[in-house]
Amino acid sequence: MTPQEKNRLIELINNPPPGSKLAEAKEYGIDLTLLLENLTLTVSERLRKGSEAAFSAAQIRRAFEQSCGG
Repeated sequence: MTPQEKNRLIELINNPPPGSKLAEAKEYGIDLTLLLENLTLTVSERLRKGSEAAFSAAQIRRAFEQSCGG
């Protein structure tokens, strides 16, 4: 992503066009800065983050099941 593309995305996130899906998402409460953050990552970086999130979720699930006697 070029610096110009990133600046354009920041502008869109901060001031989405009225009636656009971005405006709807922002009004709904979705953190659009996370979208920008993910768009700046490479494919391998996104895969690594996804794998880390899945691993963390599995650990939380196991801890919950152990605490509930499951």
